[in-house]
Amino acid sequence: MKTLHYIMDPQCGWCYAVAPLIDALTQLTNVDIKIYAGGLFSGVRKRQLSAASHQQIVAMDKKITALTGQVFSHTYYTTILEDKLRILDSDTPITALLAAESLGLNPLAMLQKMQIAQFVQGRSQSDVPNLANIANELGASTLDFLNAFDLFSGEKTQQHINKARHMLETVGGGGFPTLAFEHSNGAFIKLDHHHYYGQSVKWLAYIKQTLNSID
Repeated sequence: MKTLHYIMDPQCGWCYAVAPLIDALTQLTNVDIKIYAGGLFSGVRKRQLSAASHQQIVAMDKKITALTGQVFSHTYYTTILEDKLRILDSDTPITALLAAESLGLNPLAMLQKMQIAQFVQGRSQSDVPNLANIANELGASTLDFLNAFDLFSGEKTQQHINKARHMLETVGGGGFPTLAFEHSNGAFIKLDHHHYYGQSVKWLAYIKQTLNSID
């Protein structure tokens, strides 16, 4: 079993872009995926969506769709991106991931549903009732999720973000998403996922070749 460290942020458009490649990796029984959420909009980075940021996000979304086919729906644009009061917030969805994992839910499945909820269905990842509904769909009771969410809010979420940023630096990543296999000797092999957007078959061939090189 090889460990793949996946460093991302739930609000990151490029992490939504790489989701099909992550999904393809779940087919491999010899790969254990550990996710780290790095707080793209956390702490001092949390801010209201400006007109300039809005334009940048729209341009990025169009590029992602062209490269990957990932959908950013009209509902997302009208209910999420056009919200003049929207706060760019990573803390809430990161807390939700930690809460879900503590309840035995698959954090990758939680992340995928959160991304689809926001970018396709137009349901904000910063809305706790939305997050509770997603956890409920995965098998957790609403009450258990909300209790776990409260437990992981604040300090524990920040500790996780600090750990994720340390991991990002350790593997030599420059941003989100970053993926790296951990070698048995403790070294890391950062994956060049950028060339495989929308090409899951070639991506899996690249992964298998990489795995063979670190056996």
